[in-house]
Amino acid sequence: MTTPTATPTDPPLTIWLTDRTRYKLGTARCPRARYLGFHAGPTGYGFTARRESLPLATGISAHHGLEAFARHMAAHDQLPNLHETRAIITEVCDEYIARVDARGFRGILGSAQTTETIVEQATLISGLLWALRLKFLPWLHETYKVVVVESERLHFLECACGAPRLDPSEHVRRGCAGKALMLRTDLLAQRRSGNSLAYFECKTTGWESDAWAEQWETDPQLALGTLDADALWQREVTELYIIGLSKGARKRDKYDPDERKKQMSALCYGYLRPGNPPMAPDDWLPSYEWVNAEGETKHASRAHKRTGVWQLAESDWPTWRAYQAQDPAMSAAEFWVRNLPTSVLDRCCFLLGPMNRQDHQLRATLRGMQAEETRWQEILWRLYELQQDHPWASEIFQSELDRLVPCSWACRPFGKEHQCEFVGICHRHQGWEDPIANGYQPRLPHHVPELQQAVARGLLTAEAAEPDEEVE
Repeated sequence: MTTPTATPTDPPLTIWLTDRTRYKLGTARCPRARYLGFHAGPTGYGFTARRESLPLATGISAHHGLEAFARHMAAHDQLPNLHETRAIITEVCDEYIARVDARGFRGILGSAQTTETIVEQATLISGLLWALRLKFLPWLHETYKVVVVESERLHFLECACGAPRLDPSEHVRRGCAGKALMLRTDLLAQRRSGNSLAYFECKTTGWESDAWAEQWETDPQLALGTLDADALWQREVTELYIIGLSKGARKRDKYDPDERKKQMSALCYGYLRPGNPPMAPDDWLPSYEWVNAEGETKHASRAHKRTGVWQLAESDWPTWRAYQAQDPAMSAAEFWVRNLPTSVLDRCCFLLGPMNRQDHQLRATLRGMQAEETRWQEILWRLYELQQDHPWASEIFQSELDRLVPCSWACRPFGKEHQCEFVGICHRHQGWEDPIANGYQPRLPHHVPELQQAVARGLLTAEAAEPDEEVE
């Protein structure tokens, strides 16, 4: 089964583009955050905080790794072998290191602390991808055949030109002024025992909980990812899944609050009791608490301290040395994930589903999106006209902005460390009158059609690069 062309090759200059993120942000969290993040600024594509800190491992890396695995499976209908798996994981980790290098954090801005954080984050990326390969992919391959990977497409909410709904290039050619939802399918697979399709989305989280898992049962985000699938791939989508990857919370150790913040993940930290050569070698444990193969709950001793997995390379732990002797190419991260107890690995990589698509909810959401985007068009046109005579920071413009695009003031739903990136603007910190000169930059669209549109309009350069999601 091949993927039909669902993204126009020419830029959609006249089409109003939206996506699930901005719709959810504007309706469920804060209209002002949507305005600032997707519509304000000199380009009209929004602001984003200027990244001046050390990049952390993000969902981007996990998606790149899953995409590479899945493309191999789609092309060959087999799992990537050991050599191919290691090559994919090495490439994704190298991409992260390249982003760090581009920021200068291994050069003039480097320090012992940043060096350790870089190694930690590369180990986390490697651990997440090894967890995917060892835990999720074998089940996926046994049950399904991968047919679609990272497919970008437009779903037309409204058409003004009469072109066929599934022919975006014709809409572009006709100069359609309709509204289109930008979609990206992570992974679509066909059951080996039938013709139905299953839709998978990969989500990374640092705050896994029952509440995080349960939200997807009523969230239409998954169902939106299946739009037009029956027409494009001639199969019905009957199952929806979330591939969950837990990065662990990023915080300081409560027993050593003066240290730097660490990624509290069993994928990059174990518990080490240093050896006493020649009397006793190092001893490593997978977690502070875990359940062994016999179902017994085990705990680390007081002598075991949280230690980075990358330090295994210098350890004399007999188990590690035995594996290294058999396979010198095995990295510490690979060895560690391969030997994590099932009870620990299940918390790092897990599957939510199958969930059913709620078609009545999907229809209601699409109607709501169409009306919501019309409302935003009217709001932005009103603000554009007003700004011709009244600058952004003027009281007249700001008063109308408050009326048309109110702040919800839900600035810190996950605490101060994870507050909305626009707090400085909305709370009028010093420099709020000129965001571009004070910590912000134009947002770079990450959907292909919108990026094409921005470049074609001369608002962004063709060399624009993908932004980072998280920093420290």
